[in-house]
Amino acid sequence: MQALALMVIYVLTTASVQFIGFLVSRIVDYEWPTLGLMTFLVLFLAAFGIAWPIAVYVTEWAIRRAGYVVETEQSGGDARRDVSRKKAVGAAVG
Repeated sequence: MQALALMVIYVLTTASVQFIGFLVSRIVDYEWPTLGLMTFLVLFLAAFGIAWPIAVYVTEWAIRRAGYVVETEQSGGDARRDVSRKKAVGAAVG
């Protein structure tokens, strides 16, 4: 569920950052028409990299605020001993 929240927040953050980049490129295009397209392309591609750390920060904040523990690689994943795992039933031995 936390991965889904991260993906949704990333898409929303990316769209917001790209919209800001679009507005900046329109302003640049108004002043310097030859630089408008290049500005848009650079900001469009940069939006994907800029949005990721923002989305991670916002998602972690939202998960902690909801009272849950953030699932990370450092939390152990399958190696955790504080949750019971179901044993395989009828597994052939030998």
